Amino acid sequence: MVSPRTAEDVLARDGLFGDSTAIQARNLARYRLGLSLLGTRDPRHADVLHALSLESDDRLLPALADPVLRNAFEDDVACLENGVFAASALGGHLAEGAWPLPADGAGPCESLMLTRARPWPEIGVGWVWTGLRAPASRQAIAERLRELCRNSFEPGSQSEPFDATPEMVDALRQGGELLTSLLPQIGPSVLRHASLVGFSDGESADGPLQSLSGGDPLPSSILMSPGRLRDPWTTAETLLHEGAHLKLFDVLRSCALVEDGTAKVPIPWRQSSWTFIRVLVALHFYAHMLVFQTVAREAAPELVARFGPPPADEVVDEPTPGSPAAALGSHGTVLERLTYLAEQALCADHGQVTPEGRRFVHWLLDAVEHCEPRVRSLVRVPGPAAAAGRAGEPPSPDGVFVRNEPALVRELPALRQLVVLMPDRARYHWLDAHTWAVYALCEGVPLTSIAEGYRRTVQGPLDEDAARRTTRRSLDLLLAAGLVSRVDGP
Repeated sequence: MVSPRTAEDVLARDGLFGDSTAIQARNLARYRLGLSLLGTRDPRHADVLHALSLESDDRLLPALADPVLRNAFEDDVACLENGVFAASALGGHLAEGAWPLPADGAGPCESLMLTRARPWPEIGVGWVWTGLRAPASRQAIAERLRELCRNSFEPGSQSEPFDATPEMVDALRQGGELLTSLLPQIGPSVLRHASLVGFSDGESADGPLQSLSGGDPLPSSILMSPGRLRDPWTTAETLLHEGAHLKLFDVLRSCALVEDGTAKVPIPWRQSSWTFIRVLVALHFYAHMLVFQTVAREAAPELVARFGPPPADEVVDEPTPGSPAAALGSHGTVLERLTYLAEQALCADHGQVTPEGRRFVHWLLDAVEHCEPRVRSLVRVPGPAAAAGRAGEPPSPDGVFVRNEPALVRELPALRQLVVLMPDRARYHWLDAHTWAVYALCEGVPLTSIAEGYRRTVQGPLDEDAARRTTRRSLDLLLAAGLVSRVDGP
């Protein structure tokens, strides 16, 4: 039975991949811990970094979503991870005019706009590029914003977005209203992850710009051709497309979907191959697009009267000339591309897609199945090999287990998660409730004592064998992550 509302519910409510409120909470926790670590590594900017970390969530969010500040933060974290950190780029921007944050709740870059325009203020902190005005105290951050925008285009192309007119802002607002009317859960969920929206006719790596989402080079940002405003349906589809990408970029801050970042997959509708992470990013979008197309076909009469009729045909970009799909006339629909990408991810060699990544694929298929019941039959995945006999449980390790110190810790009780940041190389670890409980019990005691303590913390009956197995699995994860060590004595 086709039920797009159920599909939307599945996509919007998953605690790890779909719930934008939970995703935002994890990113704020990651941001606060990162600010604390940066302050210890850069004494020159320690005070301002510490002050930013103490801001309330509603004040911190515009800074987290600010293109320049978020880009600087991610650069800082990358430098820490690679052992090449010298000074905080984020601290530098704060000291050079981005701090204190604007009193009206805007982010530093938004406050530079000639005219303030938020197309969906009731949903998130999204704002529109309407032209820069840079006072002397903000010249550095304005020039950095220009630089990030220039780097999004091919050399010699449009270097920064057009100054949007009130008519363009209104057309963007209408597209957002259509998206949230069609998909009242998914629409706000993806728009919540978009900050800057700009318009340009620049050249992208794939030719004339239609639309793009910035990722780390231009965080929380969507750039699109003004032609995407020609009708609300095209605008709504563009916002869904790029907003879903931005949402997934934030998801990836707290989970790993792939282990091998270099292995590639041939893409029939393109001449180039894609990495597995790009495969999963595209799969994520196509799943959302299929739901969008389903609800568009069933649009209520009042929506059609207000926004006009939806496209008569499925809208999907053409295969690249010279690609196999262009020659064969294949892979021209969302369903064909979705099933191909899901198949590639689920058939990947062990180690290329993580168990979490496989759950991600199945989550998307579970949702799409409510719009296209055939989808799983179209994904050709070999069945699991018959077990050749269960391996015996390894012997219990001797010694006692202790938490490795120092570590920065932030609890997320509402999500039943703990985020731990190891300062040596800025490694973040996300612990679920079970592993969190075991981590807390590693106080120089043996496995048997940890298992007994874990058993006491669990609500409801749990026998000794089950407690020991769960404790052992959690300990293995903690040991592999370097969060816990085994020592021979107390």
